[in-house]
Amino acid sequence: MIKNLSKLLFYGAAFLVVGAVAAFLFFEVANFNKSGKVPELLGKSLSEAEEILNQEKLSIKIIGRDYDGEIPEGHIISQDVTPGEDLQSGSEVGVYVSRGIELYSMPSFEDQSLEDSKLSLANLGIKIKKITWVHSDDVEKNRIIAQRPLPGNIESNEINFLVSLGSYDVTYSCPSFINMPVDDAREIAKKLGLKLVIQDKGNKIIFQKPEAGASLKQGDTVELTLGRGWGMWF
Repeated sequence: MIKNLSKLLFYGAAFLVVGAVAAFLFFEVANFNKSGKVPELLGKSLSEAEEILNQEKLSIKIIGRDYDGEIPEGHIISQDVTPGEDLQSGSEVGVYVSRGIELYSMPSFEDQSLEDSKLSLANLGIKIKKITWVHSDDVEKNRIIAQRPLPGNIESNEINFLVSLGSYDVTYSCPSFINMPVDDAREIAKKLGLKLVIQDKGNKIIFQKPEAGASLKQGDTVELTLGRGWGMWF
C-alpha cells in the first residue's frame, strides 16, 4: 500500500514538472511569435531608439550614415520600416544615422583669375552662386577682388565672387604729334596712357597713325615716324 502511494506521488510530481516545462515552452514560443509595433524613430538618438525598440522586443541596426543639415550628429535620419507596422518580436529595424552638417574647406581666391578659380572649385565640389562685376583701377580684369564666404570651414557649398572689369575705358581724341619733338610726344602719350611705336630717325615727327582727331582709349598704340620737321607744331 505504501509502495503504491509512493509511486503515485512520484508520477504526480513528474507530471507536474513536465507540465510546468511544457507551459514554459508554450509561453516562450507564444511570446516569440508575438509582434511588436514599430515606433517613430526620426530625430531620436541611437540610445533613445534602442530603448524604445527594446520595449517592443525589437532591435536596432545601423544601415548607413549621411550628412544632414537639420538632424544632429548621432541621431536618426530615417528608418527602413514604416512607423506603426507590426514586426515579429526579435526583428531588426534598420536606421540611417546623421553625420551632422557637412563642412567644406574654403580656400582664398582673392587676386586669382576667375577661370583658374572655377577649376579649383570644381575639384572641391563648391558651386559659384553669384558673380558681381565691377570696374577697378587696382585689380586686373577677370581677377577676383573679394569672396563671400571668407576662407575657412563653411557649411555651404556655394560661394559669391566680386570680379574686376578692369579700369573704366577712357576715350581721347588723338592729339596731333606732327612736327613735335619725340620727347614731347612721349610725355603726352604717358599722360594719356598711350603706347608709342617710333620708326626711322630724325628730330621731329613727320607722320602719325592714327591721324589727329581719331578716337583712342587708354592702352591704344600710336605709330610715329621721325624725319626732318618744319615750322612749329600746334
